[in-house]
Amino acid sequence: MSIYLSNYWSLYSEFINMFKDLKYKDIPVALMTNFYQQINDELRSDMEQQEFAVKLNNSSIKNPNEIQPFFEKRIAPFKRPFQVNAKGKTLINLDYTRIPEKRLSDYFSADRTIILSRSRAPEYYGIPNVWIGGFKSDTSLASEELVRRAASIFAEYEGHPAFGNPFFSETFMKRIPGIVDAIETVSKLYDQIPIGAVLIGTTEDVVSRSLAVIGGMNGIPSICLQHGILMGEEAFIPVFSSHVAVYGEYEKTWYVTRGLEDERIAVIGHPRYDEIFTSERLSNDSFYEEYELDPNKITLLLATGPQLDGSKVQTLVTELVTTETFQIIIKPHPWELSKKLISLYTDLELKYKSVHVIKDRKVDTRDLILNSDGVIATLSTVALEGFLFHKPVFVYYFIHANREYDYYNTLQNYIQNEPAELIKTISLYYSSDEEKLNYEEVKNKFLLQSYKVEDSGKELTNLISQLINIRPE
Repeated sequence: MSIYLSNYWSLYSEFINMFKDLKYKDIPVALMTNFYQQINDELRSDMEQQEFAVKLNNSSIKNPNEIQPFFEKRIAPFKRPFQVNAKGKTLINLDYTRIPEKRLSDYFSADRTIILSRSRAPEYYGIPNVWIGGFKSDTSLASEELVRRAASIFAEYEGHPAFGNPFFSETFMKRIPGIVDAIETVSKLYDQIPIGAVLIGTTEDVVSRSLAVIGGMNGIPSICLQHGILMGEEAFIPVFSSHVAVYGEYEKTWYVTRGLEDERIAVIGHPRYDEIFTSERLSNDSFYEEYELDPNKITLLLATGPQLDGSKVQTLVTELVTTETFQIIIKPHPWELSKKLISLYTDLELKYKSVHVIKDRKVDTRDLILNSDGVIATLSTVALEGFLFHKPVFVYYFIHANREYDYYNTLQNYIQNEPAELIKTISLYYSSDEEKLNYEEVKNKFLLQSYKVEDSGKELTNLISQLINIRPE
């Protein structure tokens, strides 16, 4: 682990230990907050220093394999063995599951499935829908008491490196009402509707986490789909669901290394990618006209992301387009578009005729991949999709980070830290048949570990059926 991550898990465990008695319906409230979002830049900077660890007095996690077991021990007192519920249906939390809408009815039957959403609509693509707001009740008094108790605990640790940080303490206390509301809401939902299994897309948000945790209290199995490639580990572990559905063997090894039991990990891919293998996507005849592209040049899709080294991106784009061989479509990350942080790309577009920036957030990235000759991506899901579409993919590692990301490290020279080396690799690929054969070999080895499921929907429904029919111990 990096210094930051080592300190992160030490601090997280100390936070859980110090707030273990702050509970609602027997659930420690501290378990239900998305912990990493309580850390601001100032605290993060402190946590990147080796000496931060000596400021902690009650931490319990020292090594990666202790992460999941620490949280399991805190959840164990209120977990029940799986219960077979003959009348129970599969509950799908619509938020974050990212299953294509038109595929839901293909994978799930209307008589055995319920959608949970923030909509009052009676159904969603033929499947009955329940409005989560219908299970809410007034929890303000309980929240106020918990906030008061949390404030008194923080007051005892004014000199603590995190507990004494106003952003850290205030963020947690502001979230307590939402946590209590989610616990109460989900508890009522389970009381009123017979549920056999739960499908969620993450446990970062409090409702999804509550569905998993309170489901465990009721003996209901839950599956958390993988919501993106495994980069920032804080978003993927601890695991609160009974099972995790992962893309490939890479993730399975990653979770086992952090103490999650092998039998709780299902390598089934994700239904969001099934359309890549099962749907006919046709090239767009008007693509070149729409983006004012030169049909005589090699078109590369450049997908960006947060925390990039802007000077390296600028060098990469500039050097590629000045060769007169390439033209580049830049697809900014949705976060950059929402924050209006795309001036680097639009400046390049103004300067070079061969640079085109996608400013419409509704543009389908997969259509861009399909109609491009190759993909240049940062450490993102776009690179994986490029591989699945059998496009040449070149990964640039130009990010500022407080840890090492190794997901794409097996790509040999097709992942680079410096623009000059990546440009050399790209140019060689498009000028050498031998290099193309080498790329295919590297790509195939990568996908063996990262993604090889072509019908994830079938694998997922089989897993749910298996869990629903598990007999109590």
